[in-house]
Amino acid sequence: MNLSKSLYSGKDGWLHLQESIEKYSQSGIYIIVGENTLKYCLPVLLEKCPTLADAFIIKIPGGESNKTILSIERVWQKLTIGKALRSSLVICLGGGVITDIGGFAAATFKRGMDFIHIPTTVLAMVDAAIGGKTGINLDSVKNQVGVFAQPKSVFVFTEFLETLPERQMLSGYAEMLKHALTDSAEHFNDLLRLNSPLNACVETTILKSAAVKTKVVEIDPSEGGIRKVLNFGHTIGHAIEAFSQKNDADPLLHGEAVAIGLVCESYISAKMFGLGQNDLMKITAHVNLHFKHYPISPENIDDLLALMYHDKKNTDNNLLNFSLISSIGKPVWDQFPGEELIRSSLQYYLGV
Repeated sequence: MNLSKSLYSGKDGWLHLQESIEKYSQSGIYIIVGENTLKYCLPVLLEKCPTLADAFIIKIPGGESNKTILSIERVWQKLTIGKALRSSLVICLGGGVITDIGGFAAATFKRGMDFIHIPTTVLAMVDAAIGGKTGINLDSVKNQVGVFAQPKSVFVFTEFLETLPERQMLSGYAEMLKHALTDSAEHFNDLLRLNSPLNACVETTILKSAAVKTKVVEIDPSEGGIRKVLNFGHTIGHAIEAFSQKNDADPLLHGEAVAIGLVCESYISAKMFGLGQNDLMKITAHVNLHFKHYPISPENIDDLLALMYHDKKNTDNNLLNFSLISSIGKPVWDQFPGEELIRSSLQYYLGV
């Protein structure tokens, strides 16, 4: 598997996309979009690739709360109405919710169709569209049902970011921060020197971040070992995200929750592996500078722990599995800090 050869960008990317489309023109092409990508991104895609004018458009509701089996059923039904064949192509045009839902629907319809991702958010460009994870949430549990299915290609076109709200850019930046922390001190310091998440959301920096995930997934496509390092910040982050989805009128975005997870899990890393206090403070200060503080109530920590026990990374119902860093750029995985230390990490976040 060489994922780096299936990731395209810039002018060469648009040319390769045209060539890809031509291969499927006789079998039918189906474009999955959300409300925002229908309005802002589909016109750009059709202008760049006029041969898609006859493609069948499938619109689904956006947002994490719509990552459900109902959305998958809607896509399957639309593919049936549109007379999609196994030899047809699905184009997932959107952020992480669209790539997760679209990839899952394509991978299961008629036992598997080819699909490509054209991510339109920073988060999807550096993370969600890469690596072949697809799936939906079940009740309040993130990504509980899904399959590993690799897209034929991923196309990163940063012109789609021109209409992206700043909050969405920031959400994607959290995943870039995670990649840097698990990659190298140099990568992390490069982000700090840019001095602004918005300065980091450009093609060169996005592609550098995407390359971190690509490299890891090529080694371990089905998350049996080293790919687990990409879960740094996510055990606590996913629980906070699910809690916010259930309880807040304006829920946290994925990256906003992951940023909290990075602080908490860096604290755990310091206690378990001696991550330097200066590095812990740098990570904490950087997150607090750019991300709004989330007021977790101490009474809600039990609820967060309960959500963590549903995390799909756990291999034992009584042990919470974490990916951590012994130092910046040196990740470790399959670590079990225990409830007391997890509680302390949440208290640390509340107090900074």
